Amino acid sequence: METITLKLERRHVQMLDARARASRRSKAAIVRELIDRHLGADERSSLHDRARDLCGSVDASRDLSTRKLTGYGRD
Repeated sequence: METITLKLERRHVQMLDARARASRRSKAAIVRELIDRHLGADERSSLHDRARDLCGSVDASRDLSTRKLTGYGRD
């Protein structure tokens, strides 16, 4: 691991301190996680890859072709 020095605004330091205390992790671990999340994301990833955690979170009919079409000119 390498060491870097950053200059942050006071409000950013306060947010970082609060997040580190709340999660009981070091500030460095929080910064590494944020860098991985925002800079390490593969720009070529699909929408499905980016929204994978949401898949299956909504209750609906598995076959959407069987739902009633109201408001689409078939009333």
